[in-house]
Amino acid sequence: MVIATLSAAILAATALTPGQDVLGPVNPVDYMPAITMGSAIEADARSSSRRRASRSRGVSDAQTCRELPMYRSKLGAKDSRIVRLTKACRQAGYR
Repeated sequence: MVIATLSAAILAATALTPGQDVLGPVNPVDYMPAITMGSAIEADARSSSRRRASRSRGVSDAQTCRELPMYRSKLGAKDSRIVRLTKACRQAGYR
């Protein structure tokens, strides 16, 4: 009796529920083109956003370097931030 009850419980637990899809063995290689395409689209989106960010960053860098005299007068020429900013502006070709 216990075996029959356990067998019935196992069968009920493994039986398909309505609406459950049964694909059988699935080969992951079949889905590789879709996965690869999704990765390529994401990579393209990331690289284009990096290009946009670097362009806008260049504008703000130029603006910051133009405002360097104002920062220098507020903080003083010996301030370590001003020294680093002056060096960065010179390396970037703004000063």
